[in-house]
Amino acid sequence: MKTSWKVLLALLLLVGTALFSAKITITWWINPWRIAPPGHPADKPLTGEEFPKWISEEFMKLHPDVEVKYVLVTNQEYAQKLAAAIATKTQPDFFKGPVWDSRWAKSGLLEPIDDYLSPEDWKDFYEQCLKAGYVDGKHYMWPWVYGTNGMGATMLLYTPDFEKAGIDWRKIVNEGWTMEEFVEVCKKLTWDSDGDGQIDHYAIGLGAKSDMVHNVLNFIYAHGGRLTNEDETEVILNSPEAIAGLQFVLDLIEKHGVAPKGAEALDIYGVINLFHTHKVSIGFGGPYEIGRITRYVREGRLSEAFYPVVAPFPHVEGKDPVAYARGSGFIVFKQSDPKKRDMIFEFLKFITNHENIALLETLNYLTARRSVNELLYKDDPYMNEQVRRYAQIMDKYGMEFFGSQEFPWSQMNAHFVAALEATFSKSKTPEQALNDFVREANRILKKVK
Repeated sequence: MKTSWKVLLALLLLVGTALFSAKITITWWINPWRIAPPGHPADKPLTGEEFPKWISEEFMKLHPDVEVKYVLVTNQEYAQKLAAAIATKTQPDFFKGPVWDSRWAKSGLLEPIDDYLSPEDWKDFYEQCLKAGYVDGKHYMWPWVYGTNGMGATMLLYTPDFEKAGIDWRKIVNEGWTMEEFVEVCKKLTWDSDGDGQIDHYAIGLGAKSDMVHNVLNFIYAHGGRLTNEDETEVILNSPEAIAGLQFVLDLIEKHGVAPKGAEALDIYGVINLFHTHKVSIGFGGPYEIGRITRYVREGRLSEAFYPVVAPFPHVEGKDPVAYARGSGFIVFKQSDPKKRDMIFEFLKFITNHENIALLETLNYLTARRSVNELLYKDDPYMNEQVRRYAQIMDKYGMEFFGSQEFPWSQMNAHFVAALEATFSKSKTPEQALNDFVREANRILKKVK
C-alpha cells in the first residue's frame, strides 16, 4: 500500500513538473516577404523564409519557455486559407494582415491591442496605421508596415529629362504642382528624340490594368471623386467629379498627346518598362520602385542604374493632393490563456521594436514608426531623402481608395479595369464607362449586403 502511494506521488510530481515546464507554443502566418535578416549575404537570393525563421529563433533565445512556429502563406491563397482555418478552428495565433475582415473583431474572434500599446507606441505609430485596424472603438491591427509599393501615392521624376527641358523639378518636389502646371510640364517633356518628325518620347505612361488602377484613381480622387458614400451603402464613382478626373487622364493621351496611345492594353509592368527605358520621364511609385531599379540592374534586366526623385501627384487648384496609403500589421486571434496572450504581444513588440522593424528597409518599404523612418538609409543620403519625402506625403495626404476591409472591392476590380479599358480605347466616354461600372458595382454590393 505504501509503495502504491509512493508511485502515485511520483506520478503526480512528474505531471506537475511537466505542466509547469510545458512550453507556450505560438503559431503565426506571414506572406513570403523578402526581408533580409542581419548578416544575410548580400549576394545570396532571398526566398521569403529568412526573416520569419530568424525573428522566431531570436525570440525563442530570449524566451526559452516559448516555441514559435511560422507558416509562409502566399498572397494568392491567404484569404482562402484564413477562412478555412477559422471555419475549422485551426487558425494561427496571429497573422500578418491586411487580409482580414473587421467583422471578425465585431464577432469576438480577435484580440484588441489597445492595452498592450505603450505611450511611446501611441505617439510613434502613424495614425493611418492605427486606423487600419480600428473597429467599434478599439484597435485590432498591431502596426508594422506603412504604405505599399507607392502606386497611387507618389510619382517618380527622371530629373535629367526635366533639366533638359528647363523645368525646375526641385520646385515640384518641394511645393507640388497643380493639374494645369502638370499638363504644361508634360508638354515640355514630350518630344521627337530622333528627328524623324514623330513623337517617340512622352512625359508619362498610362495603363488600365493591375496596379495602374491605383494611379488612375489618384487623379479621380484628386478631382473630388469617391468610390462610395460615407457608410459604404452605395458606389458613387460616377459623380461629376469622378468623371472629370477620368476625363483628365484620357485628355493626357487624346487631347494633350503627352502619353502614348494603347493604354487600354498596358499593365503596371508595361508602364514601368517605359520609365526604366527612359521613353517617359515620369513614373509611378515610391522607395520600393526605386529599389526595383537596383534589382533589375543586378539581375541584368537594366543596363544601368538611375536615381529618380519622389514627388507628389498633381492637385486641383485650391485642394490638397491625395496619396493612396494603407497601414498593415499583425492580427491576433482570441486567446483563452492570458499568459499566452501576453507572450504573443511580447513577440509583436519584439518584431516591431526600433531595431527589428527597421529591417523593412531591405524590402524598400516604410515602417509604421515615424521615428524609424527618419533614420532609414542613413548611410545613403539619396535614399534617405526619398524615404523621408515619401513618408511625409503619405502622412499628410494619405487616404484609403478601396473602402473598408469588408467592402467587396476585389469583386468589383475587374469591372473597373473594364471601364478603364473602354475609356482608353474610346469605345465609351468616361461618363458611360463609369456609369456601367457603378451599375455593376452596386449589384455586387447589394448581393453582399
